[in-house]
Amino acid sequence: MTKTDVKALFSNDNMEALRKTKFKGEGTMGLNAAMKLVAAGVSNDDRMKVMKRLEEEVGSPPTADQLAVDYGRFLILRKQQQAIAGKEAEGLSEFMHGDFMGSRAQLMCGKVLGDAFGIHEVFGALLSPTGGLVGPGNLAVSLDPDNPIALHGTVHDAAGYLQNFHDQGPGYHYLDDKVQIIPASWPIAGQFDGIPYWVEKTSGDGVVKKTAAAVIALEKGLKTVRDAVASTIDNMLDFFRGKKDQDFEPQEDTAEEVLDTSQAIEDAVDKAQDATKQTRDPESTLGPDTPKETKDKLDAMSKFIWK
Repeated sequence: MTKTDVKALFSNDNMEALRKTKFKGEGTMGLNAAMKLVAAGVSNDDRMKVMKRLEEEVGSPPTADQLAVDYGRFLILRKQQQAIAGKEAEGLSEFMHGDFMGSRAQLMCGKVLGDAFGIHEVFGALLSPTGGLVGPGNLAVSLDPDNPIALHGTVHDAAGYLQNFHDQGPGYHYLDDKVQIIPASWPIAGQFDGIPYWVEKTSGDGVVKKTAAAVIALEKGLKTVRDAVASTIDNMLDFFRGKKDQDFEPQEDTAEEVLDTSQAIEDAVDKAQDATKQTRDPESTLGPDTPKETKDKLDAMSKFIWK
């Protein structure tokens, strides 16, 4: 069903272009309402009426007729979700994220999916409505789409969706790193190389303040950054322990790469902690001992891998 080389969607050039893309109608009440109409389901009798309304928000071009063609393809892709994954992608909670529909972050994720399937980004976004939120599904939080953590989450969501629902692309390992110990279909894959990648890419864009804002938002939305980071690493450790009694050996020559990844995680945590100290929110609960606790866990993880 894809119309392009999915792996190429996650090239440096494409991801840099995605970061700078603006969408007509993004963040407006008009686009929000029009997309919700489509998400609710459109009858044959109302299809062109809804497409004309959508055209007013995003085009023209595309025209209502072109949008109607893309909508037909979108419906087929929804059927493919069921055929491959046995379910449709999670819908967007109106109660928790009513204003996320049609946002720039959602449309950025939608553009990756839209480019993959040759459909407009609106329909790409509606294939996976929670794509672009930072965290798991509707339990996630919405961040400034220019934030490096948000940028990572957007591309990470798109790549994971393509593999899990359409058997396409690199999965959550969207950077195609050589160290792929965790299955690419698992959401915890691709986290430790993805975030440092985007921090580096946005380093000239006020990354300290943006990273601090992300830390504070995640503290409030996911209890604390300490819990979020520790939980991810604990999940990795559980995965390795589960492989302990199986024929599971790391590939040769990957030790140095894994240790480099571990160092990148430590550096990212340090940057987030330093940034948070500079813009400390009174309600924040991040403790001063977090970097040491996190590094201890990372060190334990690395030692466990190479035992």
